[in-house]
Formats: sequence, C-alpha cells, structure tokens
Amino acid sequence: ENYNTVRTGSACFAWLFYNAPIVSAPALPATQLAVSCYSRMFYGCTSLSSAPELPATELADYCYSNMFSFCTSLSSAPELPATQLAVGCYSLMFADCTSLSSAPSLPATQLARSCYYRMFEGCTSLSSAPELPATQLAPSCYSYMFQDCNQLSYVKMMATDISAGNCFDSWLYSVAPSGTFVKNSAATWDESEVIPSGWTV
Repeated sequence: ENYNTVRTGSACFAWLFYNAPIVSAPALPATQLAVSCYSRMFYGCTSLSSAPELPATELADYCYSNMFSFCTSLSSAPELPATQLAVGCYSLMFADCTSLSSAPSLPATQLARSCYYRMFEGCTSLSSAPELPATQLAPSCYSYMFQDCNQLSYVKMMATDISAGNCFDSWLYSVAPSGTFVKNSAATWDESEVIPSGWTV
C-alpha cells in the first residue's frame, strides 16, 4: 500500500494473484513503472469483475502484458492515459476477457514494437474498438489486436504511415462479417491489406 513507484526491480508484482479466486483488486497508484512489473498479475482471476485504476503515464517494456488475461468476469477496463508506449506494454493485456464489453481509450500517438499485440484477442463481447489515433505505426503494433472478437463491427484507425513490418498481422481476423471502418482521409494505403472484406469504409 501507499507506494508511488514500482522502481524496485523488474516484475515485482508479476504473477502475484495468478489464477486466484479474488473478486476485487488492490489499488495500483504508481505512475512510473518497471519492466514486466504487472505482467500476469491477475491472469486467470475469473471472479474479478472490476479492474483497479492504472494512472501510470511512464511505461516500461511489457509492464501490463497479460495483466488481465482470462479474467472472464471483467466487464470494463481502466483508463490507460499514457501517450508514449513501450515495447509490448499492453500485449495480451485483456486477452480472452469474454465479458469485456467496452474498451479503454487509447490516446497514444507514439507507439512501440508490439505495444498492442493481441491486446483484446478473444474478447467476444466487444463490439466497438477504441479509436487508434497514431498516424505512424511501429512493427507488429496492431498484430492480432482484435483477433476472434467476433462481435466487433466498428474501428477508427488514423494511420497514414503503415510501412513498419507486420503492423496488421491478423489484427481483425474473425471479427463481425460486416462493420464500419473509419480511416484518415490522408491515408493512401491499400485498404485490402487492412480492412476486412464486407466492411464499409
């Protein structure tokens, strides 16, 4: 309790409540994180229905990776205010959270490799994606991000530069067969590489 940073070393809270039958989470007030500090912290906590606030704006590599994976009772996500991301920071953060019906705002405009990798994979209750405002992408940043979100039918993605490698690997694989995609009017990339067939642009 009452800590302001998690600079005590990498992965200091990783796996802490792994598969535990907890129903509520402790406060996590730190604003400056360390590598993998919260990785898998609540992984498999199937009775956890609400997440703690996550006010950190200074992230570290893999700091939130798998944090809430398989929290199948989690219906809403905490705000994620960071605007500059770190490698893999949100990777698999909410993977297979099958009750998650609303996604947090993702205001970041400076992305990092694999920052959103598989972030919402398997979130079968999610119908609308958060706006993705970054205009320049990073390698694998959106890879598998919404894979198997079979109710997802709305995406707004503002990228104009998608030259980074593997940005969109299966990112909208097995989403709703029809939907709406909003793109930047300045974007000139090939829509077939990014947008599911059957969706309206």
